[in-house]
Amino acid sequence: MRRPARIQDVAAAAGVSVTTVSNVLNRPERVNARTVERVRSVIADLDYVPHPGAVGLRAVHARSIGLVLPDIANSFYARIAKGAADAAYRQGYALSLCHSDDDPAREQEYLSMLVEQRASGAVVVPLSADPGRLERLRRRGVPLVLADRTRATEEGCSVSVDDVAGGTLAVRHLLEGGARSVLVVNGTRGIRQCADRYQGARQAARRLRGVTLEQIVAERMTVECGTEAVRRLETLPDAVFCTNDFLAVGVCRGLAERGADVPGDVRVVGYGDLDVAGLAALTTIRQPVEELGSAAIELLLDEVEAGADHAHEARVFAPSLVVRETA
Repeated sequence: MRRPARIQDVAAAAGVSVTTVSNVLNRPERVNARTVERVRSVIADLDYVPHPGAVGLRAVHARSIGLVLPDIANSFYARIAKGAADAAYRQGYALSLCHSDDDPAREQEYLSMLVEQRASGAVVVPLSADPGRLERLRRRGVPLVLADRTRATEEGCSVSVDDVAGGTLAVRHLLEGGARSVLVVNGTRGIRQCADRYQGARQAARRLRGVTLEQIVAERMTVECGTEAVRRLETLPDAVFCTNDFLAVGVCRGLAERGADVPGDVRVVGYGDLDVAGLAALTTIRQPVEELGSAAIELLLDEVEAGADHAHEARVFAPSLVVRETA
């Protein structure tokens, strides 16, 4: 792992003294405008985050933790936040909520702010993340735990749900109920959780002869896209597994438009056990979401407080089947 850039690195790359870099950061009016521009360009190129000591802050770490979420309106992420907030409160820490909108640049800005404010660490929930994006997050100089995503332990701590097992649970339930043609309505392949849930579905289907498994990839994981997926079907399957509860509610709506009874004609299973699943009496896969948030805080604070004695973990939680009226 590449170490974070230091103020000395910025000074060397810009061809100025450390004092000049400090002045650019704190008192730019004292520095020639052209020099200010050059130094700031190097700061951006090196991805340098000023240490609080360089801007006159000498205090120890604040008892605060950043929680970076991609969508605060989504009940899945709201439940992660609840688990994290409760765990942080029990340990005497405040939680700072940061809404990234799944924008990598916005994530970087939030991590920079947390470093500058001397936050103890951060829990980041990325919706989609390439290796370079995660590496940039790791270089921010703040203890970091990834939630809802597996991370190699040599790189840090993570908490996630076994989505392969969840996909297997869902399709096995449909097959045990007599389905032989199963449609998977999935999110985009760039979302790792969607790929894992589909892999689990395929594993369940391979265990039984005479089963057909097909997939439709929805543009977005919304009720509207689930309804549209059904409208595009020439023939209806015995059952539908949706990798998200919103998609599943939309599929049920689309089936009703076509005069199909759920579960009499087509059985439907969702994923997530979000609030909408209970309202729609949807059979779904439950994720221990609050536990994700709580465990992320636990691992983060162990790293903060144990220092070199901390051992990174990749903690994986098991999902469970919740049977309601749709399958």
